[in-house]
Amino acid sequence: MENVKRVISAIERKYISDNLRKDKRIDGRDLWDYRDFSVKADLIKSAEGSSDVSLGESRIISGLKYEVGAPFPDTPNEGVCTVMAELLPIASPLFERGPPNEQSIELARVVDRGIRHADCVQTKKKLCIKEKEAVYILFVDMYVMNYGGNLIDCGGVGALASLISAHIPEGEITEEGLKWTGKYMNGKDIVNELPFAITFAKIDDTIFLDPNLSEELISDGRITISVSENKVTSIQKSGAATFSIEEIKMLTKKAMEKGKKLRKDLDLWQYLVKED
Repeated sequence: MENVKRVISAIERKYISDNLRKDKRIDGRDLWDYRDFSVKADLIKSAEGSSDVSLGESRIISGLKYEVGAPFPDTPNEGVCTVMAELLPIASPLFERGPPNEQSIELARVVDRGIRHADCVQTKKKLCIKEKEAVYILFVDMYVMNYGGNLIDCGGVGALASLISAHIPEGEITEEGLKWTGKYMNGKDIVNELPFAITFAKIDDTIFLDPNLSEELISDGRITISVSENKVTSIQKSGAATFSIEEIKMLTKKAMEKGKKLRKDLDLWQYLVKED
């Protein structure tokens, strides 16, 4: 992703910037409009939860897996949920094979932070099998299939849909060790609340929601505000752009509004897998 802005010509950059100053965008959206979301869930039978989410041209397939292990010493009664991301070369000529780069690390960490700080996953109540001995360790793996800009918001919805569609075997510790009860935990058991990642980009002095690929490649910077139903759970800025206190207050209000709308429009709880 080095010198990635070179793939956008100076003429195209000026065209995008000039239109933004007029509150217009090259794809016809308003400054505060999302592209269309498409969500499918529970489609990978070998995973304990999964999703296929598209946001405009961006597409991410996510899968949920688990293992049972010892808890961390400082959190003896808490399970673990962690998010990882991989940028597949098939998604964009800008992506190459190899160890995780800065963009994939940022994608995973920003999505993970929004979920973790929101108390989204019930790590104490449901992911602890026996204090100090055994807990569930959940892995949400995100695979970018197509890069069309704003992977963070797309991945955030994908991670939530994967967790909601979870069906994880319920275990208990007996004198003989770990024993499976024959029952399963689903999304209602695991997920406590739904934090949405809302990303804004800035080009020159114009701020707008959900940058598409061209906008993202020439943006001066981005800010992602993750929100639950009634609070901000995390804020992450990237790039050289600066945001004033007044702008952050305005964007926080916008993020809360957009989060409530996404929560209603996407209705992610419809992907809950019920035990037979």
